Amino acid sequence: MKNKKSICIALLLLASVTIVSAFGGRAPETVTGHIKYYGNAPFEFPGIETADGYLYTLQVEENAPFTIEDIEKEQGFALQFTGTIDKSQGNGLNVLKDGIFIVSEWKKLQ
Repeated sequence: MKNKKSICIALLLLASVTIVSAFGGRAPETVTGHIKYYGNAPFEFPGIETADGYLYTLQVEENAPFTIEDIEKEQGFALQFTGTIDKSQGNGLNVLKDGIFIVSEWKKLQ
């Protein structure tokens, strides 16, 4: 009886960890860098070159209170971005070498 109870508790804990990791999402990351454009017209796309030398394609989180155009207006300034990195589309069309940075927040640095 004690053995069955221990097995049930272990299975319940395993299921809980699996559910949390599946739906918990990733912690937001923060990067600092400049917007640059990649590709050729009319197929240009914005990217971020970070202070550390990483290159990310720039995307805005769905339902964000700002657009990609709002960020693009600040080209030439140092910007800080908070969001998540999607590396699942590696070497895809219009995807830079370090993945896609999906912006949830941003600000211009002084």
